[in-house]
Amino acid sequence: MASMSPDEEEAVAAQMAAESSVKLPQSEAIMEAIIRSSKPLPIGPTEEAELCDWKRLDRILLKFSDPLVPWLRCRWLFFVSLELGFGLRIYALERHFFAVYILAIYFLNQVLLFLSPATEDDHLPARTHSSEYRPFVRALSEFRLWCRGTLATVAALVVTCFDDLDLDVDGQALLVYFVLLFIYTMKQQIMHMIQYGYVPWNKSKKRAQKEESMDV
Repeated sequence: MASMSPDEEEAVAAQMAAESSVKLPQSEAIMEAIIRSSKPLPIGPTEEAELCDWKRLDRILLKFSDPLVPWLRCRWLFFVSLELGFGLRIYALERHFFAVYILAIYFLNQVLLFLSPATEDDHLPARTHSSEYRPFVRALSEFRLWCRGTLATVAALVVTCFDDLDLDVDGQALLVYFVLLFIYTMKQQIMHMIQYGYVPWNKSKKRAQKEESMDV
């Protein structure tokens, strides 16, 4: 390999120094932009990606559940049959009373959502004598109530298949406690309806118009 003359070595060294002087400001500018940026670096899955996954799953579930929406009577007949089957299984086993109690508490919670308006208390209008027709918008729709009740009953049926999940509790005590809780929560719900002047169903529009015409 031919040796380089001193002039050539100086030229190569000057070229390398020029290239490094160009790269250094560029790297410093990039680092400064990263430091000043308020957005976090995309290291790992972002929240938007996780939300997209949930939305995709929700679309898949809606795709299979939407065809069931019009079949109101069939859906609730199936639900009643499922509840009867669950009750007969508990009666035959004479065990898993805690699972029954948890299922009843869950049903009570969902029914309260079904009877409650979607609007928060602070934004609910106080009871007035206005004749304006306002449809009742539920916090939980009928179809979602059916879906959650059906899935909860299926889960309770699965629990009864495992003896290890059976807790030793007094079934009569749980029944008394649930009855007291049911009476208390229903009383609170009725007081809430009276306070904000609503009923958990929609009047027919003809009836509402008739009431408006009768107002003086």
